[in-house]
Amino acid sequence: MARDTDHRSYWNATAPQVGFPALRGDLNVDVAIIGGGIVGVTTARLLKDRGLTVALVEARRIGEEVTGKSTAKITSQHNIVYTTIAGKFGADGARAYAEANQAGLAAIRELAARHSISCHLESRPAFTYTRDEGEVQRIEDEVALARKLALPASLTTETGLPFPVCAAMRWDDQAQFHPVRYVKGLAATIPGDGCAVHEGSRVIDWDARRIATDQGSVRARHVVMATHLPLGRTGFFFAENYPHMHPVIMGAAQAGRVPPGMYISVETPRRSTRGHRDAEGEDWMIFTGPSFRHGHVDEERESFAEIERFAARHFGVTPAWRWTNEDYTPMDHAPFIGPSSSSDDHLLVATGFNAWGISTGTAAAILIADLIEGRDNPWLKLFDARRVKPLASAKEFAAGNAHVARALVGGYLQRKLHGFDEFKAGEAAILKIDGDNVAGFRDEDGTLHAVSAVCSHMGCIVGWNETDRTWDCPCHGSRFEPDGSVIHGPAVAPLAKADGDEGSGAARGVKEMTGAEPR
Repeated sequence: MARDTDHRSYWNATAPQVGFPALRGDLNVDVAIIGGGIVGVTTARLLKDRGLTVALVEARRIGEEVTGKSTAKITSQHNIVYTTIAGKFGADGARAYAEANQAGLAAIRELAARHSISCHLESRPAFTYTRDEGEVQRIEDEVALARKLALPASLTTETGLPFPVCAAMRWDDQAQFHPVRYVKGLAATIPGDGCAVHEGSRVIDWDARRIATDQGSVRARHVVMATHLPLGRTGFFFAENYPHMHPVIMGAAQAGRVPPGMYISVETPRRSTRGHRDAEGEDWMIFTGPSFRHGHVDEERESFAEIERFAARHFGVTPAWRWTNEDYTPMDHAPFIGPSSSSDDHLLVATGFNAWGISTGTAAAILIADLIEGRDNPWLKLFDARRVKPLASAKEFAAGNAHVARALVGGYLQRKLHGFDEFKAGEAAILKIDGDNVAGFRDEDGTLHAVSAVCSHMGCIVGWNETDRTWDCPCHGSRFEPDGSVIHGPAVAPLAKADGDEGSGAARGVKEMTGAEPR
């Protein structure tokens, strides 16, 4: 694929380059936090405000992973959610979800104001709309329930979009911002008074009172795992959340064509959009399109093509930026927040935000801070990570992985490849070499990167992400660089090098096919 657009996240590329040191040596604090996205950073700030010492440890760069790849809507309107929650958890569950997300919105505003964080925070109405008469009743039911929950909801057909809709719900006084500027700005307020922030420090071992990297450790009374999905097999949350990817595009907006709110459709293909004005006063629009499975390049291409057609047809936007973002849908549609098990309440988690992690992630930080301090919080009944959950069986996982392997091994290219020596620059595929599945990518310098295609988490076969140039696990969502290093978990260990065992069939096969040692 021609790389004629920028494949970094716009938010990551346009945020100040604030840096934090790597963790070296050993620390002792009240709370150790793994993960430097909006959940981890907000939790750290709230706990510091309450007089506790914290150490936040991020594997890569603060705010630049899932938070930095989102659309950055700050809203309690999450498409059709309240009727869904009420159907599964009753009216009290829906009320807890509403109160938590409104509190998350209020907390972001308060923290940004108190710490003078320049993050383009702007109030906007949020709309969920449909162009399908068959979906109107769902919107009407959602608005009726939202009003009972004291949410700022109304029913309308006036949206500001450049096309008519059959119905829409409008939430007033919602917001949007630059997520990386906000998270980095908030993180910068944490160091000092016994508190610390570290990045470039991947946690490779942990328990309920200690975390460790390859260069240091932190001992604490509580550990918070704010890592999108908990690491390793913690709490078996990987079996209770479905991973999926979204295409994201962003482009310069034409004068007068940016609608006044934030938008998402009810029907599929689902489309989400909002505007953004940068520091120079230039207008942009960001869009996300229909989800696709990790590592399925045909689906990825179709999803990007669909949202690019939508952006061009209705808004005249051509993408200058393209990236992908990952989300997890919890099996029962409520996030998992709090202690990871009933046997020990000192290891806490937050996961399963179903693409709404800005407001719900901030609410999660509030709930976790309350739990660590021993305060009662009425949201726990809904979000309790220890609640009884349906587990996927080992047989189902095995069958699913077999399907994934059949779909992914063999590559994604139009022509049939017989060896890595046939790869052109920018091409990637998984080939079977002496019985081993080997993932190969040749970069623009001509260097071949060959690693095991077996995910280090649970043994699934990874697939190629053509946009971000990563190896992604379709089973549980781990993501890896072309050289096999972990981007984010649940995997902790990198993909094995194809030459990790010089006597292996894969290593010999790669060397025979290319005449060189794989990297």
